[in-house]
Amino acid sequence: MKLSVIIPVYNVEEYVIRCINSVIQNDLESSVYEIIIVDDASPDDSVKIIQSHFHEVANLKIISQKNKGLGGARNTGISHAKGTFLLFLDADDYLVPNTLNQIVNQAIANQLDVLEFGAQGVLENGTICYTLSNSSNSLVLDGMDYYQKVRYANSACNKLYKTEFLKENQLFFEEQLYIEDFEFNTRVFLHAKRMLAVETIVGQFLQSPNSITRNVSLSKKEKMQNDIERVMVITNKMYLKSSNQHAFFKERLGFLTATLIVQMIKNHSDYKTIHSKIEDLKTKKLFFVNHLLFDRSKNLFRIIFLQQLVLLKIVLPLYQFLKNKC
Repeated sequence: MKLSVIIPVYNVEEYVIRCINSVIQNDLESSVYEIIIVDDASPDDSVKIIQSHFHEVANLKIISQKNKGLGGARNTGISHAKGTFLLFLDADDYLVPNTLNQIVNQAIANQLDVLEFGAQGVLENGTICYTLSNSSNSLVLDGMDYYQKVRYANSACNKLYKTEFLKENQLFFEEQLYIEDFEFNTRVFLHAKRMLAVETIVGQFLQSPNSITRNVSLSKKEKMQNDIERVMVITNKMYLKSSNQHAFFKERLGFLTATLIVQMIKNHSDYKTIHSKIEDLKTKKLFFVNHLLFDRSKNLFRIIFLQQLVLLKIVLPLYQFLKNKC
């Protein structure tokens, strides 16, 4: 079997039919792939809808479990996957027609650990709001070279992963964690020996107002902040154990540092609260602001505000005043 498509399901009854159809109606023969639906104790009718619409699809199976979050659901999919490669597909996203056969065959032919493909962000009305695409120009690179020369997405959903590669290296997701993709792929880059990027647009990611990054729930915003710091701690532990790859870890930790402070600003934290957090990060040796970041906007924020905190102190009240006026 060439491919396992892993689809976690939780409160997605309005999207899941389109998602599954985008796999079934793609260009792979049904005999060479499987669809693994992981019911993460979904409280809506998602599972009933899947059973009703796809009961005759022989290569689709449903695994139900107690709620473990997106990462825990993906882990269940990894454990049950029989395909040579696997693809994570969120149930509110979908695939571009006639794309799977090409990327799966490329991954197999090049004996890859990871193949990264292009993706688009799509609004509810179908408008494409961004396109993410890159290429390694047919060069197969190890994870560190790839990260420095090609990298273009932290998402786990714009990649094919070799199933054996994940299992052999115990590459599973942290459970009940936001930004689980970032943490997961940090370890993937460290272990991967053969990576390739292709420009082919395969994934279309729904930009929903209910997504974690756009949700206005105070509890979810607070959890996001806490989870970013949790990932900083995990990443720093790997950094301290590493005898090399220091630049890689400093860039990853620098990105997380900038992301955490930006998240606090978005959550309307005042300067006193932000400064207290920065001092706490310094005490824990988690405040990384001296390394170039690949993300241009975060890098600019790092240089202007995190290396010059006095500017943040001056600008932040004005920014929040103007935002509240709007």
